[in-house]
Amino acid sequence: MLKFTRRTAALAALAIAMPLGGAMAQDYPSKDITHIMPWSAGGGTDTVMRTFMNFAEETLGVGINTQNITGAQSGIGTLRLMKARPDGYTIGSLTWDSVITVPFYDLVPGYNTDELEYLASVTVHPTVLAVSADSPYETLEDFIAAAKEAPGTLSISNVGSGGVWHLPALDLADATGIEVNHVPYPDGSGPQREALLSGETDAASLSASAVYSAVESGQARVLGVMGTERSEFLPDVPTMTELGYDVVWGSFRLIAAPKGIDAAQKDVLEKGFAAVFEMPEFQAKAEETAMGAVYMNAEETTAYVEASQQKAFALIDNLIEQGILEK
Repeated sequence: MLKFTRRTAALAALAIAMPLGGAMAQDYPSKDITHIMPWSAGGGTDTVMRTFMNFAEETLGVGINTQNITGAQSGIGTLRLMKARPDGYTIGSLTWDSVITVPFYDLVPGYNTDELEYLASVTVHPTVLAVSADSPYETLEDFIAAAKEAPGTLSISNVGSGGVWHLPALDLADATGIEVNHVPYPDGSGPQREALLSGETDAASLSASAVYSAVESGQARVLGVMGTERSEFLPDVPTMTELGYDVVWGSFRLIAAPKGIDAAQKDVLEKGFAAVFEMPEFQAKAEETAMGAVYMNAEETTAYVEASQQKAFALIDNLIEQGILEK
């Protein structure tokens, strides 16, 4: 007797949903897929993407084995992805640094994002400005007023100069006309968050998901969200746009393959990843962990990356011209 499990149900639904063009697609995938994770094991991106890949194993019908290949702000692992055989059996996770920081600053020789084929997005979440629960600043305007009263004394943390959360803080400072100290914590959002909660820094520029647990436990509060709309996890917190500041930034986690992957294989992967978002178990997990799950298909993800690069590169160039950043 065939045991109709959740796995077989997902595979059956996927088979119905996708017209597989040709024998290659019909036979693919026939073995486990390697997933390159360019960040360290146990970190936020590693945890979220391993969770996603666990569900994708069900929709694709094969194992997905994660390899952590770290260094150069995700550049080493992403370069390995670029140079892998485009045979459909190597994919990788990308973050902001993978497509913006590393290529702009030429951190890795031979690195070229044109050698990537974007498959899907997994998370997109806005940057926020957060303070500790015992901070005297109840609102964004409180923080701005204090910064204007004592220029250069308040601090906003990030996870690396010129990186994913530094640029939004610089943009916010420019939009509000304040002068603050920008303090990097290159080891990641964990140390950055601890520095905020201990009072080592006055505020933190970071993702909504990175600070969500601290907000939920009453240790921190968010003064403003740098999104086009309010965060579903922080519905009472206004956006910067609502407050009169055109500051919109966010971070993301994407999936890519080496350039040259067969179109039929790409279609299978794209639809397999899309099917994960249709799984109630995944949606429940995403809501429970506030991962900021947002699906975009391959075409939409490519356009999103290009728009993000254009905006970020222009701002970095401007900051370099002002002498605020160095290349």
